[in-house]
Amino acid sequence: MPAPVPLLWAASVRHFLRQPAQLTLALVALVAGVATIVAVNIATASSRRAFELSMRAVNGPATEVITGGPRGLDEGLYVRLFTGAPSSGGPQPVYAPVVEGYVTVDGRVMQLVGVDPFASAALAGPQEILPGAGSAAPTLTTLRKWFLEPGTVIMAAATARQLNLRVGAPFTVAIGGVPESATLIGLLRGRRPGDANLLLTDIAQAQEWLGLTGRLTRIDVRMPAGPAGPAGRAALAALRQELPPGAQLEQAAGEVRETLDMTSAFSTNLTAMSLLALLVSALLIYGAVSFTVIQRRRNIAILRAIGATRREILTIVFTEAAALGVAGAGLGVLLGLIVGRGLVHLVAQTVNDLYYVVAVQQIALPPGTIVEALGAGLGAALVASLLPALEVAGSAPQLGLRRSTLEGRAALAARRLCWLSLVLALAAGALIAGSRRSVLAGFAALFLLLLGVAALTPSMLRALARLASRAIAGLSSVGRLALEDVAASLSRTGVAVAALGMAVAAMIGVSIMVESFRVSLRHWLTETMRADIYVAAPGPGVGRPERRIEPAVLSALLATPGVAHYSASRSVVVRSSRGDIALDALQLAPGSYAGIDLTAGDPRTVWTDYDRGALLLSDSLAWRLNLRPGGRLSLLTAAGPREFPIAGVYHEYGSGLGSAMMSREIYRRLWRDDAITAVGLYLEPGVQANREMPRLTAAARGRQALLVRSNADIRAMSLEIFDRTFIITRVLYWLAAGIAAIGLVSALLAWELDRARELSVLRALGLTPRGAAALVSAQTVFMGGVALVAAIPTGLIIAVVLTKVIDRRAFGWHIEMHLHAAQFLNALALALLAALLAGLYPAWRASRAPIAAQMREE
Repeated sequence: MPAPVPLLWAASVRHFLRQPAQLTLALVALVAGVATIVAVNIATASSRRAFELSMRAVNGPATEVITGGPRGLDEGLYVRLFTGAPSSGGPQPVYAPVVEGYVTVDGRVMQLVGVDPFASAALAGPQEILPGAGSAAPTLTTLRKWFLEPGTVIMAAATARQLNLRVGAPFTVAIGGVPESATLIGLLRGRRPGDANLLLTDIAQAQEWLGLTGRLTRIDVRMPAGPAGPAGRAALAALRQELPPGAQLEQAAGEVRETLDMTSAFSTNLTAMSLLALLVSALLIYGAVSFTVIQRRRNIAILRAIGATRREILTIVFTEAAALGVAGAGLGVLLGLIVGRGLVHLVAQTVNDLYYVVAVQQIALPPGTIVEALGAGLGAALVASLLPALEVAGSAPQLGLRRSTLEGRAALAARRLCWLSLVLALAAGALIAGSRRSVLAGFAALFLLLLGVAALTPSMLRALARLASRAIAGLSSVGRLALEDVAASLSRTGVAVAALGMAVAAMIGVSIMVESFRVSLRHWLTETMRADIYVAAPGPGVGRPERRIEPAVLSALLATPGVAHYSASRSVVVRSSRGDIALDALQLAPGSYAGIDLTAGDPRTVWTDYDRGALLLSDSLAWRLNLRPGGRLSLLTAAGPREFPIAGVYHEYGSGLGSAMMSREIYRRLWRDDAITAVGLYLEPGVQANREMPRLTAAARGRQALLVRSNADIRAMSLEIFDRTFIITRVLYWLAAGIAAIGLVSALLAWELDRARELSVLRALGLTPRGAAALVSAQTVFMGGVALVAAIPTGLIIAVVLTKVIDRRAFGWHIEMHLHAAQFLNALALALLAALLAGLYPAWRASRAPIAAQMREE
């Protein structure tokens, strides 16, 4: 006769009501894993969205843009295009000149955009005389001040409130360290996303401030017929024919898309770390479901004996797992929204340090994030519950009453998992060997290795427990009993120790990678920074026209007593046949050559070729573009495209995008750009840098506020940026380790509850309360030690994969492995501390539990 269905559900509900702590801990692990995914998605999406909105606010309705080199475009090109004869009888392109750069207002970086109001109105439509004004058209007084008064600007109303500025108030803007007077004459009230960091001014005023007299940053173009149709394509082709050699026509959205692609590897790394947290959570969910099944194995066997079918048992177990997954995913989404707001700042700071300037004003939640999180939580719970559900439903009722049957199957499964671990390791090796440049394949291999250590840990736990019990057999009977109990309870302890081992292995691997990178960076900075003092104009981003040292100021610096030699550089972004690249045009001092660490190229000829116009590529750029010495790269110069031979590859740690290096003399001649971005000063013997820097600052005082730093200051600042960059990584792997520790607490609590009767028998035979507590504590510490033993070799392998495979494929860096005791001591502290803390409550409970009540058989 089948068992009544309400009876089955009542038994399920009753079990969870009697074990609230265990259920809560399992739920916490799942919530943390899902929250990590949501938070990372929010942080990366918010930064990308802020940049997109900012560029959309600047580009406006333009469909294409005309750009030039580092010096921009001659404004005569706009005049020629605007006054030129129509190329066909159809609608003609609409043009608007733009001059843009970055300025600083009271410590806040803002984007200065110089526009012609009437050209912008023709581009956007008559309803918007000034970009961002919307329906709030500027008054005649505002327009009169815009054209007739110097230094007039317009900004968003919200930004003005944040800066404590009011209309008519004067204030100071700094451009490349040069202070300029400005006056706020109007506010943007359209509240368009992306307007928050805009500072609008007349195009002539922007040219004066940015040192671009007679030059334009770009010309916006709108094709009324649309660029995709036949008429649009014909108009674009005709427009390209009108452009001078140094100009290029491209889609307005292309630059934004290319810039955002810079951060793809960085975003992939964060996503992989968040998936690691979810992977640990999935193991712990498996453990939690297994424990609930194991604890009710006797009850389920009785229900099976009185008529419950396999399908009903499977339904109950899967429903419980689904409820756990839905609840954990829902709470995880809510927690992720909260954590994501805090993580946005860290991600935005890293993006600002390495890629592009962005100010996140709004939190962006990608549309698929909630669905992805709910699916991940529910899917992890259901997949984790599959094996225990099938095992309990497939067991004969009479076998379900025997614990030996369960442990025998667990031991057999552990042996089979050893072979699975070997298969996973071989699969990881094959995946790495078979994919030369795929970052995703590298991460897939990494996850296979982590799963391999998880599969190997149960057998290792059983073997080491038995070996240790024999070793201390003559020393402590209680210790031997504790270790034999660990070996005999693999179904309870194996999964929790595997999850902890996997998290600790990831922690070791990431720690070694980060520290190896840091040591390599410090060594590179020491070798590269040969000058005593470095001077640069302040400003965000590489290649911005405002980042230059004024010629008169440079002359004063070089005339300062104590300066013997100098090297000069111009850092710009140029268009190549493979997209935009960072170019460093260097004028090297005699002592600078030794600081360039060549990794490819003939050292006997590379510098001769360099002086003749050949390029040197950083190893990351050479990797990204798949170029090597002997190849060629086409760059867009002021005279048009020109191919440059590649003479060598040099060692460099930058944003991961890399850079190219060429002789400043060659650059100055081909790009017609005399500007200098930074200088490195070599001091005369006996002159100390800390005494020379105040003299240099005094030489520039009143004309330009420069960044004057010693090489030691530059190294410290670089390492500070490095540490700030990896804060996110450290937060994520500590989170994964914390989830594993929570899982260990859950597992040990379930284990202690399940063997309460066994401990009570030992207490009745003479084991003292302190002895019972010591027994439980010894078992937990031993399990933490086994997790550490399993994690150390795996962590070393993971470090090799991270440094030699993933970082190489994602960023092109060459990182040498550096091992330190602290990397392993942190893992030791985590494993043992997690195990010790996890055993505190079970130990206290074991020592306090009433013997008679626990020995009573239900």
